[in-house]
Amino acid sequence: MPIGRWFSTIVAILLTTFAMCGPVAAQAPGGNSYTINGIDVDVNAADAVKAREQGIQEAKRRASRMLVDRLVSAEDRGRVPPLDDARLDGMVRGVEFVRERSAPSRYIATLNVVFAADQAKAWLTDSGVKVVETVSRPALVIPLWKGKAGVEALDDRNAWHEAWRTLDSGNSAVPITVVRGDQIDQNALSAEEAYVGDVAALSRLNERYRAPTIIVAIVEGDKDTGALSVGAIRYDTQTGARSEIARVPVESSAQLGEAVKKMHARLDGDWRSIAVVRRDSQDAIDVVVPIRALGDWVQVRQRLGAVPAIKSVAVRSLESDRAELHLEYYGTSDELQRTLAQAGLRLERDADKWRLQPR
Repeated sequence: MPIGRWFSTIVAILLTTFAMCGPVAAQAPGGNSYTINGIDVDVNAADAVKAREQGIQEAKRRASRMLVDRLVSAEDRGRVPPLDDARLDGMVRGVEFVRERSAPSRYIATLNVVFAADQAKAWLTDSGVKVVETVSRPALVIPLWKGKAGVEALDDRNAWHEAWRTLDSGNSAVPITVVRGDQIDQNALSAEEAYVGDVAALSRLNERYRAPTIIVAIVEGDKDTGALSVGAIRYDTQTGARSEIARVPVESSAQLGEAVKKMHARLDGDWRSIAVVRRDSQDAIDVVVPIRALGDWVQVRQRLGAVPAIKSVAVRSLESDRAELHLEYYGTSDELQRTLAQAGLRLERDADKWRLQPR
């Protein structure tokens, strides 16, 4: 058999094997979309009973505002009318008491508020706004400090590490876990390996955390002189994609808390541009995926599987140089193009067909 035909046959067999592994699994919105966690209240009233009642009601009100932030796009939030207590109570399925402490006229607690999905959606759609669902994507953060002597050890409890550790990210689209930095972590990954982006070492570390995203967050500069800069490298452990968060100056270590909030807001916004699912409309499209190498097909499959707006993917045909797919998706074709672009895929019209390929 000629070498060229032999190679094409091998590639075709491998491609077919990948196709038989099952359809690309599009992510479904998480089951906690209608649960708001970690609401702190501190209320004074005439007595302990009234303080507790007012504290719980305050938690519900704050949770309803946070729910709007989660389920309504920024441009539509101003159209959501105020919510009266009667309808609010009808929307709340339950309140979970994480911590609570009462005094004669004071109530201090941390509460989780669980909303009934159907009632919450009805309230929002009655307001004339589109309800969106954001799939959260947890991230493992490895805070590093590089000073004159080099990169500090993973267990160094400096101001940068503490700023990440105390960040409240539980209700964001990117809830974070900060690396523990204990001996188990250090056996898997050194600070120097994290700094240079040793993918094999990062993978060893992630066997413990199982995070879909790893953020190596780096501050550079002397701890005593003041002038610092912060930046990060983001690793997608599911697709292998790597992206940089540009380095910015920070005046002193006292500003690191604010720098962490800004960096996390950037991470949150980037993920929301992909993760928002508008379930009020859906459509389907047939696309052609050019295949120059086996990696092209693998990349497209992985990246499609990471886009929550993709409802399902069916392989219509598969050859050594191309694949034809049928995509079902939420939203419009324009929204799909923008979302796929954020996921590293280019969808473009080519004559009478749609072409999909890695960017």
